[in-house]
Amino acid sequence: MAAALVALCPGCTQEDIASGMTEAALVAWGEQLVDCSVPGLGVELPLAPVRSDVTGDGTRDLVVSLECVTGDASSFSHVVVLDGASPAAGPEVVGTLLRMPETKDYRQAVRTGAKIRKVDVEGQRITIVADRWRYRDAKACPGLKHVQIFTVEGTRLSARKPSVLDVPRCQW
Repeated sequence: MAAALVALCPGCTQEDIASGMTEAALVAWGEQLVDCSVPGLGVELPLAPVRSDVTGDGTRDLVVSLECVTGDASSFSHVVVLDGASPAAGPEVVGTLLRMPETKDYRQAVRTGAKIRKVDVEGQRITIVADRWRYRDAKACPGLKHVQIFTVEGTRLSARKPSVLDVPRCQW
């Protein structure tokens, strides 16, 4: 993975990984991180990466949301924090904020994942908001709202218990 990242971000140094990685480079890096087992659809960034010093070391870090495009409402979503002070040849993942669904079996994961809607960063606090599907929810009608708050202290990540709320969106 390190060699691929250097090719994607030539000339990147420890100081500029956060500003030097383009969205295309992040997608290519994410394809190595996210097991996207649906052929031909790949990984995308549903939201622009958030560049902010969440580790408090004076270097901008990256909060990156990655999503496996499945062609239906299934979403294999990951949100990770990359340490901006780590070398571009091997960026360190400070932590994974969200990984849904946890199964890698596509048949079990259909409409049980999450779709990232918002990533909010304020200092060392990161808030993730996502729509989630219950197994029997209609494709266009996720029935749950997932909200979780994370705190980064140096290279330690702590998570509050998520709030998962019923959302009656679709009434047929």
